Amino acid sequence: MRPYNVEIFTQGFVMVGNTNVNEMAYKEDYLSSDENSITIIAIPGIQKQDYIRISRGKEEYAGVISEVTYGTASSKKLQQISFKPLMELLNTDVLFDTTLQGVGTFESFICDRIREMFINHEDSLQNIKGLTVTAVSGTVDWGLHITPSDKGGHYNIVNLLSSIIIPALTKYGILVRTELDVQNKQVNLKVGKIASGVIMIESDLPNIIKKSVTIKRVNADVNKLVLLDANDYVTKKIYYLHSDLGYDTKNEDRITPVICEMKSLTYEEGSSFDSVAIKAAYDKFANLAYSNLIELTMIKGDSLIKPEEMEFGQVVNIISDGVSYRSILTGRETGSETKLIFGTVRLDLTKILRRNENGR
Repeated sequence: MRPYNVEIFTQGFVMVGNTNVNEMAYKEDYLSSDENSITIIAIPGIQKQDYIRISRGKEEYAGVISEVTYGTASSKKLQQISFKPLMELLNTDVLFDTTLQGVGTFESFICDRIREMFINHEDSLQNIKGLTVTAVSGTVDWGLHITPSDKGGHYNIVNLLSSIIIPALTKYGILVRTELDVQNKQVNLKVGKIASGVIMIESDLPNIIKKSVTIKRVNADVNKLVLLDANDYVTKKIYYLHSDLGYDTKNEDRITPVICEMKSLTYEEGSSFDSVAIKAAYDKFANLAYSNLIELTMIKGDSLIKPEEMEFGQVVNIISDGVSYRSILTGRETGSETKLIFGTVRLDLTKILRRNENGR
């Protein structure tokens, strides 16, 4: 089997050095930046924040170096490099104007925050050389329920990654795709929804080597939402929460006993009751559908599921022991086998603490 090619570049895209490794394992969690590491024959001059690209055939992994250790227990000629996904470049605080929630598209809002922090910033040393960001879809009627830090004000300081980009995926299916384009000396970001619909996965078929299904108990305060048009209080829509934690207006397979909430909705000219009702129901119920942790392990390159090709944000219906669970792809681990990680629940204590701290 061919070795992996390992290349190191400065943030100015100057090559520091390259080498090969025979095998490697890679993991990435969209909800919490995982750190990977490889051991190589030492390359002098590697610095933290350098780019690393690891490739073999169609496989390619790119990241930002977080730690460099010279010498190992087995040899002083070896070097351990730790790195995080390119998304870690966006791990910064931003000034959030709460009056902009729902204005324009969510994708454009995210792009604007990235540009102001890393492309057009007054501190030129903070700007990332070759960074491009493009919105590839447009989601309107959005909101993050971020409130002002001061009474009467309209600003709050939040983390761009944990408070904006990650909720964009879990609430609206908006993904930030990253690409390290060394040839053109660019870091390309594309912000938008994935094209695929809902994929069905039968987890009890022989191609699934291991599976783990953890369903978080959801003590939903509301399982029936009645929305009234504030213009006449006659026009209404009713949304029901179902046993699989999905929701829609169908009065079937409901969670009982009924806990009902009623809300009146106003909307501006150019909008509609239907659009604001859809958003209100999404805000109330959407995240519940992904309150699970489902891990499926299969052989690398499985021809049925094609795990390496599946994008983060892909919505799936996973059938396990005759029960269907709606979830979303949020993590992946690749080595001799591939593990797909679905849902927004994490059991690893370090990740739980990190997410709670970043999402404060």
